[in-house]
Amino acid sequence: MKLTKSNQIKFILNPILIGMLGMSVQAQAKTDVDDNGYAMVVTANRSAQSISDIAATVLVVEGEQIAEQVKSGVDFKAALANLIPSLDVGSQSRSNAGQNMRGRTALVMIDGISLNSSRSISRQFDAINPFNIERIEVISGASAMYGGGSTGGIINIITKKGSSEELGIHGETWIGAKSGFNKREDIQYQVAQSISKTTEKMDARLAISYDQAEGRYDADGDMILHDFAQTPSQFVSQLDILGNVGFDISDTKRLELMAQFYDSGQDSDYGIDYGPSYSYLFDPSRELEMVEGYDLDDQARTKRIMLAANYSDSHFFNQTLNVQLYYREESLRFNPAPNGAFTNVSASEQETSVIGTKVVLTAQPIDQLKLVYGADLEFEQFEATQSYYNIGTAAASNGLVYDPIGDAGRYPDIDTTSIAAFLQAEYELNDSWNLHGGIRYQYTNIKVSDFVDSEQQYAGLIGDTTNYDAIEGGSNDYSNTLLNAGILYKINEEQQVWLNLSQGFEIPDSAKYYGQGTYNADGSVANSVNVSDSPLEGVKTNAVELGWRLNQESLSTQLAAYYSISDKEIELQDDFSIDVIDNDVRIYGLEGQLDYALTNALSVGGNFQYIVSESKTDGKWQDLSVTTASPSKATAYINWATNITNTRLQTTQLFDYEDANDEEIDGYNTVDLLTSVRLPVGSMQLGVTNLFNEDYETLWSQRADVFYGLTNLTDFKGQGRTYSVNYNVKF
Repeated sequence: MKLTKSNQIKFILNPILIGMLGMSVQAQAKTDVDDNGYAMVVTANRSAQSISDIAATVLVVEGEQIAEQVKSGVDFKAALANLIPSLDVGSQSRSNAGQNMRGRTALVMIDGISLNSSRSISRQFDAINPFNIERIEVISGASAMYGGGSTGGIINIITKKGSSEELGIHGETWIGAKSGFNKREDIQYQVAQSISKTTEKMDARLAISYDQAEGRYDADGDMILHDFAQTPSQFVSQLDILGNVGFDISDTKRLELMAQFYDSGQDSDYGIDYGPSYSYLFDPSRELEMVEGYDLDDQARTKRIMLAANYSDSHFFNQTLNVQLYYREESLRFNPAPNGAFTNVSASEQETSVIGTKVVLTAQPIDQLKLVYGADLEFEQFEATQSYYNIGTAAASNGLVYDPIGDAGRYPDIDTTSIAAFLQAEYELNDSWNLHGGIRYQYTNIKVSDFVDSEQQYAGLIGDTTNYDAIEGGSNDYSNTLLNAGILYKINEEQQVWLNLSQGFEIPDSAKYYGQGTYNADGSVANSVNVSDSPLEGVKTNAVELGWRLNQESLSTQLAAYYSISDKEIELQDDFSIDVIDNDVRIYGLEGQLDYALTNALSVGGNFQYIVSESKTDGKWQDLSVTTASPSKATAYINWATNITNTRLQTTQLFDYEDANDEEIDGYNTVDLLTSVRLPVGSMQLGVTNLFNEDYETLWSQRADVFYGLTNLTDFKGQGRTYSVNYNVKF
């Protein structure tokens, strides 16, 4: 780590970094807890269980903790990284691209419904307003109990429901704004309202939140460049409508329904000045700027509809039955950018629809043995279009004006069917020792349509060719048996140690793998990537973890050492397609968090992750590329709380990283000040993010520098000092 004198001063504000030991189970505000204060969670083994009985690294982040961060101006993705040790720092763009857990992909869910898809688009956190989050359950490391994409861990976002301790009608209001006071566009504001009703047999909640973000500015007062690839979070309006209703059918049976409409769209008059004919891109020394005059009708957007029905019966033939039916439909649109050869300008829109069901049964045939078993079934349809624009108009306007000329296919249509069965067992040897083990069998079928390479379709669109053949599609099957095993030793009621082994499986992005091809002059296929000749291989990961946790009245801490190895490496090609190569990839490290109450008013804490990421190339282990490797990081805080006010000073440090090709990530440090004041009615939150106005490039920006090779175009600076105010009231 390289620390300037300024950074050293900032770290003095965080004495806990010197003696930090491990990771805590966060204070539980609403989550059910056991007799020793450990939270009850449902994600780890897919049934309600105390954290103290789980042989894995488990963390619960309460909605109040998320609210404290975001109401004080902290970006949602940054807030998650502040509170989850194994999660990389956020991008500050719309995307969570490159935001890994334990150096690998994470499975993100809302109420147990996966937001991951066969097409690996990283907008899982562009999915819900924090106003609607009750808590987040986090499992670090590979999981054999869930499908693909969970090799790094699981983040399950639990939404607020209408249930309340009091019968009647209740509500909650948020009103907030934040700004760096740079220019008139430097403003973001939010208003959110919920109403809930609870009777003896029914509870319901309806919430509407609206967030409007204008421009964002860096530490020098300049508007931050739009993320041309993953799309920005500037000039974006977000609407989240979420409804839940629950019915107690009987003393043992309950039905819950959930519906969400989420729309996050950009409407910007500002764009990147690329220069005449995009000439500024060819001068890396030139600093690109944002200017007015951006003219694009269909700007970047995330639109999602999600429906779910959950039925539970706690006395189903002496078992507990949980059944979930769900449907998710989403459209993800990107902004136009020139292709690598500057022969066209285009933007993609990618649509996914998913329908599925999960059945989970929990049984206890004898006192010492608990069984959780069931099945998952999911069917996904994916298709993508590419919108092309007049390249002459775009080039003449410095890349600001986009005149559409037509649409074509972007990727092959892909249908994915997944069927899985699982069994998880927990056996209590005695009061101190618990054994855990499980198995998951998963069958996945991927059906790829016939497809014409997108460049060839563009040639047809503009009339350069009228004859071209399709690249043949096909079907590919994947059958996997995933195992997990663990042993937990309870030292006493307050602390445990554990050892676990788990397997994960991931099918790489099928769309970015298939459908690539080159053509002869007569339109026939010269070479291609297709199912028959080069079927896509899956990646299997084996992981082991050794951990310890302690939960006392004034001290909560947890520490885990982990090691994971996968049998293949996913490699990005120059045309942004992917290949799967037979290189082992190993990632290992240490993660932890600590919270300690020094007095009734003063507490300190923090978390960290030390991580090493390597691939085996030509028989030698080498550091992974900066485009995928997770740098180590640490956070710390000091908190002062009274009956009237609460003040939290927190810092995040990203450490330097250098890969085998001498590409570097420069670490940076930010400090935030969060304050809340209880008023006679409601409360007010005041915040200052990036307190010292640190000038830095985000982690995603530095990854993108290498990923795209266009340093001036990927100079995405971090947001400068920003002030926020929020008022909230419950009734």
